[in-house]
Amino acid sequence: MYPNPNLESEKNTNIETGMDFAFFKNRLNYNLTFYQNDTENQIIPVTVPIESGYSSRIINAGKARNRGVEMSLSVIPVKSQNFSWNVSANWSLNRNKILSLPDEYAGQSGYTISTVAGVLYYNAVIGGSLGDLYGFKLVRNANGEVVYDATTGLPARPDKIEKVGNAFPKWRAGLQNDFKIKNFTISFSFDGQYGGMAYSQTHHKMSEQGKLQHTLMGRDNPSGTIVGQGVVLNADGTYSPNTKAVGLAAYYGDYYRRANIETNTFDTSFVKLRDARIAYSFSKNVIAPLKLTELTLAIFGKNLWMWTEFPMFDPEVASLNDSTITPGAEIGQLPSARTVGFQVNLKF
Repeated sequence: MYPNPNLESEKNTNIETGMDFAFFKNRLNYNLTFYQNDTENQIIPVTVPIESGYSSRIINAGKARNRGVEMSLSVIPVKSQNFSWNVSANWSLNRNKILSLPDEYAGQSGYTISTVAGVLYYNAVIGGSLGDLYGFKLVRNANGEVVYDATTGLPARPDKIEKVGNAFPKWRAGLQNDFKIKNFTISFSFDGQYGGMAYSQTHHKMSEQGKLQHTLMGRDNPSGTIVGQGVVLNADGTYSPNTKAVGLAAYYGDYYRRANIETNTFDTSFVKLRDARIAYSFSKNVIAPLKLTELTLAIFGKNLWMWTEFPMFDPEVASLNDSTITPGAEIGQLPSARTVGFQVNLKF
C-alpha cells in the first residue's frame, strides 16, 4: 500500500436537539431527539496501477450524512401498595445518504466498500446509502416476467450487478413491561425492526439440495423435470411463454445459485419476545430466622418467541469479513439459542 504523507483525520459535524417531558409526578415521561451527523474526509483505500509497485493507496475523500429520530416513553399506569405496572417503549430510525465520493468512483457503479463470498457487494453510490446490497438478479422483461434461456430452460444470466436492497432496517422499536403483584415480580420485553434485507447462503445451499419446502414443486412429475414460470426472448424481440423442461436438480441449483442475490435475499423484519422473568421475594419476617435480609427465587428465559418471514433461523444476521462484522449477510449461521434458567438471590 502506497503511504500518503498528506493524510488527514476524518471530520465529524454533529447537530442534535431534543425535548424531555415529565407529567403526573413523573408517572409519564417522554423523550424526543433529532440528530444529524456529517462525516467527511473519510479515509478510503483506492486501487492504483500495478505498474507503480503498489496495489492501493489511502486518500481522504467522500462525505456521508446520517439523520435520525429517537423516541422513548415510560408510563406508570397503575401504582398501589399491592400492585404496580411500569411500561416503557422506544422507537428509532436512521437515514443515511452518501453525498460525495472520490472522483474516480463518482459514476453509476460507485465504490465497493466490501464484498461477501465473492457474490454480494456493498457499493457506495452518490445519492445511495451505506448498507446498500448489490449483486446479480434475475433477468426480467418490461412486465416483470422472468426471462429464461430458450436452449437450456434455465434462467437467463444478467451481465451486470444491480441494487437488491439495504441491510439496515427502516426503524427499530422495543417494549418493556414490569408488574409487581404483592411479592411477585413479572417482567417481559419485546423488540423488533421493520425492513432491512439480508442475503442467505444457507438458503442457497439448502435450496440447491432440495431441503426446503419451495423445492417440492415438480417432484410429482414422473419425468423428473420442471418448466420454469416465465418467458423466452424470440428472435424478433418479442416474448413467448417458456416451454423448455429441465431436470429438477439443475433447475433449483441454477435458480437459487449462490451468485443469484435476488432469490436468496429476504426481508429481515421481526418481532421477538427477547426475555421474560417471574420472581418471588420472600417477606422479611419469613427469612429473618434464616439470618437473611433478602431471598428471591426466579425463573427466566431469553429468545423465547419470534415472528419473522425470514426463511432461515434468525433474521439478526451478520458475517465476519476479515476483522469487520458485516450486516446483511448470513453464511452458514447457526440458530440463536433459547435459554431458560432458574435463579436464587440471597443477601445476608
